[in-house]
This record gives sequence, C-alpha cells and structure tokens, in this order.
Amino acid sequence: MEAPTGLAAPASGTDIPPFAELAADPEIAPLLEFDPVPRKVKRPDGWTPELQRELIARIASTGTLQRAVWQMGKHATGAEGLYKTPSADSFRAAWDAALALGRRRNGLDSAPPWAGDVPGIERRRPRGRPAAADNDAEWEDDQSEIERRAEDAADSIRIKLLRCRRMFLEEISGSPGKRAAFEILTELPIDWDKAAAGEPQPDEPYNRANQREPDMILTAESGWSFGELGYGPDKKAELRRAIDEHRAAEGLPAVDWSGNDDGNDEE
Repeated sequence: MEAPTGLAAPASGTDIPPFAELAADPEIAPLLEFDPVPRKVKRPDGWTPELQRELIARIASTGTLQRAVWQMGKHATGAEGLYKTPSADSFRAAWDAALALGRRRNGLDSAPPWAGDVPGIERRRPRGRPAAADNDAEWEDDQSEIERRAEDAADSIRIKLLRCRRMFLEEISGSPGKRAAFEILTELPIDWDKAAAGEPQPDEPYNRANQREPDMILTAESGWSFGELGYGPDKKAELRRAIDEHRAAEGLPAVDWSGNDDGNDEE
C-alpha cells in the first residue's frame, strides 16, 4: 500500500542497511566469526546466534549499542546481559572490536568532548556544591549518567509500544474490514504481509510510537499493551496462559513470567 498523501518519508540518514550488506563488509565480516553466547532458554524473540552476529555487525556499522539495538527493534538491556555472561569471552572480544571500528568509522573518537564552560552562559550548580574543577567534572558525570538512563528508559518504552502494535497488527491482518479501519483512522502505510509475520513496519524507523496517537490507542483498546495502559482484554495474559497450558500438556513446568514483564530478551 502506498503512503497516504502528506505522510513524511524517512530521512535518508534513517535508512537501515540489511544485515547481509553489513556481513559482506571486509572489515566487519571477520568480527562475525566469534563463538555465540549459549542461551539456556530458547525463545523465538531471543538472542539467537544469528541475532548476536547481526548485533555485532550493527555495532560496527553505527559505533553505538543504542543505535544498533534500535535498528533491530531490540533493547540494550538484553544485549548487555549477553556481554556480561561468564562464558561470553569470544562474544565480548567481537563486541569490543566492533565498537572500536564503529566509533572510528563514524568519527566518534575524532575529538574529545568539550569540557569547558560555554561562553556567555552561567552554569547553575546544585545548592552546596563546591566550585572546584574536580567537583564540576563529577557533577557533569552524574548529569550524563542521568541523561543516559532517561534515554534508555524512553527507548525501552518506545520499543515496547512498537512490539505491542506489531502483535495487534498481526491479530487483525486476516480481517479486511479491520485492516481498512486501521488504515483510515491512522493514515499509516501498513505492509500487511509483514504484519501477518509479526515483522517491523516500514514506518517504524522514523515514526516513533506515541501512546496518544490513533495507532497506539487502537492497540491498547484491543488489549495489546503493557503495564496499566490497556483498556480491553489482556491479550498478553491470554497468550501466557495458552503457553502454560501447552507446556502442562507436554509435562513441562509453567514459565515464570514474574521477571519478564518488561519485554526484555534475557534468559
């Protein structure tokens, strides 16, 4: 389906290169020959060996973990969990080398960050904070850490919303009436073949999920949401019950869902 008139197209800088293209890069290809981190629990959306190699390739391409997982529709916490796995020596070596390559390619190491005062701007320190240069640097480090955590939180919420929307689109992909209603109400370009497969939509790289927009309101009202944002039936709870019932029929224990409410991909 063509994008409706007036819908902004993604900027050229947001184009996401396919993994095959990155894997063919002569500098990136050797980095992908690491031993994947073994996973105790096999999940359809978990960090498979293929996804681990794609992560390394995208770190080498972008120079940052956040940008790499954003391109994959994943979250940094799961990737960091892989890095911290005791048996991940080969993976960590590939990660470190990919990060160094990506930062060099993207000019992230070309110059140190500006550490001085901005001319003409009076910086405000917290009450009681000494004016010594060392304390200033410590304060700026604290501020950077707060900003990084806020960015991680916002990125986590955005990815969760998009995952919820993908599940909703997959659910309605077989209904022509619901598909037409969604397109009319949201004016978004939907690839229904991708929707039926639960894959990312073409608009995701440049159209950030917003809980106030029609697409996410429809998603939440249909029960596909997280936390307390749902208005309809809890579809995720229904799926989890179905999985537990299937495992019980196979003589397997139920899944412990208590540590998996945030949608991360760690084991």
